[in-house]
Amino acid sequence: MRTTSRALLPISLLGVALALAGCSPAADGDSSSPSSSPTSEATAPTSEPTEEDTDATSEPTEGAAGGTLLDGSQEVEIESYAGTYLAPTVEGGVALVEDPAANDVPAQWIIGPVEGGGDGYQLTTVALTDGEPSCLTLADGADPSLGTCDPADASQVFSVATLDSPEQVSISNEAGTLAVDAESGSLTVHPDGAEVSSTFTLAAS
Repeated sequence: MRTTSRALLPISLLGVALALAGCSPAADGDSSSPSSSPTSEATAPTSEPTEEDTDATSEPTEGAAGGTLLDGSQEVEIESYAGTYLAPTVEGGVALVEDPAANDVPAQWIIGPVEGGGDGYQLTTVALTDGEPSCLTLADGADPSLGTCDPADASQVFSVATLDSPEQVSISNEAGTLAVDAESGSLTVHPDGAEVSSTFTLAAS
C-alpha cells in the first residue's frame, strides 16, 4: 500500500500540470500580447486653408466713388435721384435726359482731379466740341452750364462727396450744390446739399 501511494502522487501532479496547461491563455488562442494588441492613436485632424479661404479678402469696390470713378480713368454716367441723366446738349449746354444712350451727343463724363494739383474735381464731357471737351460750370446766379475747361476757373472746380453708398455723391462748389428742380425736373443749384434732389449716382459706362 505504501509503494502504491508514492507511485500515484507523481501521476496526479502530472495530471494537474496538463490541466493547467490546457486552461492557459495561449491554449485558448488568445493572442493578446504587447506586440499584437491594437493601438488607438488619436490622429488630430489637420485644417489646411483652402483656396477659397485665402482668396476671401476684403477689397474696395472697383469703380466706387473715391476710387477709379473719380480718378479720371473711367467714363461715367451721372444719374439723378429722379432717374434722369446729366448730359450735354447739341446747343452746348447741359440738361437732364431720360436715356443717355438715346441722347444726341455722348452723355458720359470723366470726373478727375483738377490738373496741376489742388483739391477738387472737374467734370469733363466725353463729347467734343471742335475737338475739345467741355467742363461743367456752376457760377453764382447762373444756371448749370458747360464751358471751356479751365482748371483755374473756380466755377468748374467741384467737391464730390460720397453719401450713403460709395456710388452716391453730391456735387458742389462755391456757388452751391447741383440738384434737380422738383417742379420742372431740370438742373438747378441749391445753397446746400440737404435736399434729396441733390443726390446723384455714378456708374461706369
